[in-house]
Amino acid sequence: MTIADFLKSRGTYGGKIRRVFLQGIQIAMVGGVMLPTIAFAQQGPAVPNGTAVLVNPYRGGGEGQTGFEGQVAKGARDSYGTDQSSPDGADNWTAARVLVATRSRAVLSAEISARIAEMPKRPGTRFAKGDVLVVFDCAAYRAQRAAVAADLRQAEARYKAQKRLAELRTIGELDVVMAQAAMESAKAQLQLQDVYLNRCKIVAPYAGAVVDWQSQPFQTATPGDQLIDIVGSGDLELELIVPSQWLGWLKVGQGVSAHIEENDADIRAKVARIGARIDPVSQTVKIYATLNEDGKGLLPGMSGRAVMDDASAH
Repeated sequence: MTIADFLKSRGTYGGKIRRVFLQGIQIAMVGGVMLPTIAFAQQGPAVPNGTAVLVNPYRGGGEGQTGFEGQVAKGARDSYGTDQSSPDGADNWTAARVLVATRSRAVLSAEISARIAEMPKRPGTRFAKGDVLVVFDCAAYRAQRAAVAADLRQAEARYKAQKRLAELRTIGELDVVMAQAAMESAKAQLQLQDVYLNRCKIVAPYAGAVVDWQSQPFQTATPGDQLIDIVGSGDLELELIVPSQWLGWLKVGQGVSAHIEENDADIRAKVARIGARIDPVSQTVKIYATLNEDGKGLLPGMSGRAVMDDASAH
């Protein structure tokens, strides 16, 4: 009994077998049941009779293959994240989808408990390094600093008096040491208050743009609360997810030509890093490429197609 006859007996065979690729593995859909096509015998071109045609996803699927076989091969390449079309429109098996990414992205959080007084940069606004992004109401912290500063002046005066009395031999050395310790403790408390006051403003660590607000003005923030999501305008790079078979010829420093679809721009880059882990399910690996130009006109999140140099050699 064939598998098709078995499925007919179970009432799950609807007379058609639909073959797709799932994570690079050819699967036959038979009445809603997925089975590897290796279980089917090649009986001819008639799909309703249970035929399963094994297609190499890296051969054909365009020119020279038509109908179902060509569609299956194209589906296999798409499951690997590759693209048959190179930036110049030519067929190329070293082409892949590319994403513009940045190494400078952060969600800035609060470090003190205070009310948010102002957030001058709204989502989508660009800023320069050092621009103020969040301002807190720190009236309470300024008052605490003033109190600690007064304690420090008192401790300094006491230490000076104790030191003078020790020179006159009217008090012991221990009294001088205790006065000195009290003065140093007050200095440390004043430094702590200065740290709190420095955190009353959050400034931009680099030039970039605001992605989104995680909090709103006049809300009370506590340490660890997410406030604002920012992305840097510099340090752009390209990310590609390619088949792990490419590791046999892919090298650091290899050139990349990419076409960005959003602004119809052609850019050049070179492979800078190769991912340290291969996805065992999709058999893909991530690679990173640095731009040869300054990346003017590019934004993180843009995408397109890229092709590796020396494609004909591989």
